[in-house]
Amino acid sequence: MTTSLTTPAAPAATGGRGARRTGLRVPAAARDALSIAGVWLLLIVATTIVRPDFLSQQTLLAVTFTMSISGILAVAQALVVVSGGLLDLSLPVALIVSAWATVASLNAGAPSWLAVLLGIATGAAWGSLNGLIVVLGKLNPIIVTLATGFGGLAVMLIFFKSAQIPSASELRQFGLGRFLGLPNAFWPMVALIVVTGLALAVTRWGRHLVAVGGNPRAAAARGISLKRTRFFTFLGAGAVAGLAGVVFSSVNPSFTPASGAGFQLNVIAAVILAGISLSGGKGNLLVLLLSVGFLATIPASIAFFGLPPAWALVFQGALLILAVGIDGYRLKRSAR
Repeated sequence: MTTSLTTPAAPAATGGRGARRTGLRVPAAARDALSIAGVWLLLIVATTIVRPDFLSQQTLLAVTFTMSISGILAVAQALVVVSGGLLDLSLPVALIVSAWATVASLNAGAPSWLAVLLGIATGAAWGSLNGLIVVLGKLNPIIVTLATGFGGLAVMLIFFKSAQIPSASELRQFGLGRFLGLPNAFWPMVALIVVTGLALAVTRWGRHLVAVGGNPRAAAARGISLKRTRFFTFLGAGAVAGLAGVVFSSVNPSFTPASGAGFQLNVIAAVILAGISLSGGKGNLLVLLLSVGFLATIPASIAFFGLPPAWALVFQGALLILAVGIDGYRLKRSAR
């Protein structure tokens, strides 16, 4: 017993800051969760003071509806960030391409289950394209995904103006339905965040992803293939974006190629606000549920305060800058 208690202390005396940082991971996640929950509660209280009717079933439906798509896309973005891939700026386009593939197959007479699989597969193919370019070309993921995003958007603008889901399809009925009083679209998002968060924490795949993002050289020394891990990370993120596209198509009777543009800032802000570091290898996806919920409440609060909807972007941008600043401060503090 004496040996087990004194052994960890030795590295601390000889500069073992890494051990201390490791011990702070769980409290840091809890601190992020409490901070977001506290600010979220303050926003709800402030809005309720101004407009007591803010606390209503309609507000709850509006917030959970907004969370459904952005939450799924945030999981895709979080996977890329945790793996050390910086950011995937093409996810909103992957969303629309997958939604278009889903709706096009439904309009061609395909059953709903096949349309869902096709939508997810389209997203996975998109992610594979990004992964191949990043890994084989050894290029910056931000530049690559910015380029593929612009290219994909341009192709869609050229070849189709809008898409409309058949109103009688099972997928559309799913999008219109509710479960336990909340939109059906809300529950896939919750399940995805919980399952992915747990998988990152307890599975071999999750440990490899975190290892590659946190210290690529050490991960390679352990026999982890950096190229394979990064490629499949982009593929998986694309598949998740494909799921987001399927859900998006179920709740939107019609959409255009530019319909996904509004998700970009919100998704990046949610990921960084949840404490998922842009340096890679750090982050708790379970906190993501709180950050997505908080950001989804801002537009509703803006409406009840009587401000123009554009103010929601102002607040989200300010929060993004604040979150990036906090992330940078943590990196500097951990490097001391």
